[in-house]
Amino acid sequence: MSTKESASKPKKKPAAKKKAPAKKATKPAAKKTTAAKKEVETVVGEKSLVYVDYTGRTKEDDFYFDTTVEEIAKEKDIHKENERYAPMLVAVGWNWLLQSLEEEIVGMKVGESKTVEIPPEKGAGARDPNLIKKIAISKLQKQGVRGYKGEEVTFGRERGVITAVLGRTVRVDFNPPLAGKTLIFDVTVKEIISDPIDKLIAVVQRRIPAIPAEQFKASITGKVITIELPKESRYIENIQYGEIGIASDALKVMEKAKEVRLVTVWPRPEPPKENTT
Repeated sequence: MSTKESASKPKKKPAAKKKAPAKKATKPAAKKTTAAKKEVETVVGEKSLVYVDYTGRTKEDDFYFDTTVEEIAKEKDIHKENERYAPMLVAVGWNWLLQSLEEEIVGMKVGESKTVEIPPEKGAGARDPNLIKKIAISKLQKQGVRGYKGEEVTFGRERGVITAVLGRTVRVDFNPPLAGKTLIFDVTVKEIISDPIDKLIAVVQRRIPAIPAEQFKASITGKVITIELPKESRYIENIQYGEIGIASDALKVMEKAKEVRLVTVWPRPEPPKENTT
């Protein structure tokens, strides 16, 4: 090879080391948590927590015996002054409502209404002739009973209604008022609660309806539920029984929880303002 040829060719540079291809920036895989993506229920399931409105009446005589709607209660003359008229909270499967009625709302959607007919054997049961008894009026008068037809009486541990006056005795029917009746319910699903914290607040409100829901707080850490109650709850008569109910209900709607802690919050009172006048 001539010197000219060798001069015309550039000298080969040592091969550069190949750089490793730059790694593309990737986002870390999102962890699946209930907080990241909340499941919203749109159809009532077998373990749903729902609010429902309902009105119950008997098929035989169209007697209205119960409702959650105040307007209907007034219209049908069954209104009670101290009754709280509002959609009822129902934990499906726990018989907070008549079991046969709970079964019928499974599969319903929010806003959907339905009329359900329940036979006596799935309602208040059949009438028992042995619960119809004759009692001397003198025995009942000692308890303040006047002894007229239609009067409600309590005799021992039984409660019944006088159905006939027979001289010195009366016939009292101790069967439940709806025994032997076919029940008709008009029911509407008002809301399905999906969020775990909302579920806990709802069960607290069920037991303590006198305090606004925004005054309650709840949290879930692992398998421990903590519910904070305002100090005003301590002034409610028999609140200890309400707290037992809250704990029981919370464990029902949160099946994976192992423990419920109820905390009463007592904030430090603000110091009195100085009189500057």
